[in-house]
Amino acid sequence: MMTKQISGFEDMNTILANERKIGGVIESDYLRLSTGEEYNNIVITKVELLGSALCSIGCVTEEGQLLIVNAKEVSIIHQPKHKKIHELSNQSYKHTKMQEKLKYLKRLIALNEGSYNPFFREEALLVIKDIGLKNVKKEIDVSAVYPDEKIYTIA
Repeated sequence: MMTKQISGFEDMNTILANERKIGGVIESDYLRLSTGEEYNNIVITKVELLGSALCSIGCVTEEGQLLIVNAKEVSIIHQPKHKKIHELSNQSYKHTKMQEKLKYLKRLIALNEGSYNPFFREEALLVIKDIGLKNVKKEIDVSAVYPDEKIYTIA
């Protein structure tokens, strides 16, 4: 499991800015607003900083709703962690992000067909680790990345 504790908004911003290089997303056990509203398994998708001052955060709820919250309204973000997509508890965002990554991986494999360089393999492996090999093999032939794997593609 790749969950890593996050210690502040700068960490969140760095992870989000480098998503393509490191994969994964930020999920919190819950987000509580100063009004008392609470959202479980919230995925943080954007951290807006103006200099070093936090302005707002963008989040996706378990129901798939997008929230943009003013920094002054945030009471607590409990246990934010950097997780691989296949580790998410937020099923709505997990499904959306997994479909997005599968589409990207299919395109990446198609564009590199026949000329599998080390950069392609490195990027493909990152995506596969992010969404899980088991999930990828349901839809994509991974033999270009894992030569020993048999074809499990669903037509």
